[in-house]
Amino acid sequence: MKAALYARFSSDLQRATSIEDQLRNCRKRVELEGWVVVATYADAAMSGTDANRPQYRAMLEAAAGREFDVLIVDDLSRLTRDAVECERAIRRLEFIGLRIIATSDGYDSTRKARKVHRGFKGLMNEIFLDDLRERV
Repeated sequence: MKAALYARFSSDLQRATSIEDQLRNCRKRVELEGWVVVATYADAAMSGTDANRPQYRAMLEAAAGREFDVLIVDDLSRLTRDAVECERAIRRLEFIGLRIIATSDGYDSTRKARKVHRGFKGLMNEIFLDDLRERV
C-alpha cells in the first residue's frame, strides 16, 4: 500500500524536532506493515484549529486524487484539534476509500469502534484547547 505521512506542531513552545519524532513513529508503522511512503506532509508552528494549513490542504488534495492508500499520523490531534474538522476530514478520506491510522493513540479507520474513538479524541482535543486558553 502507498502511505502518506502527516505531522504538525503548533507553536514556538514545541520543538521543531517534534515533527521528526512524529514522522519517525509513522515510519515505524509503515515498516511494520511493509508499506511504501509516497508522500510526507508537515506543518510547522501552525494551530491544529486552522483548516487552511498549507500542507494539510495539500494532503487533502492528494488524497482526493488517490495518490496514496493510507494516511498515517502520530496522533489524531496532529491532524486537527477541531472535532468538527476531524470528523469532516476523516469522513471525506474514508468516502474516497482511504485508511487513516494514528500510531500513538491506536486509531484505525478499519476498526468498528472508530467513530467512538475519534469522537472521544475530538472532544478531548477541544477540551485541551479550552484549558490552554484559560491558562494563557
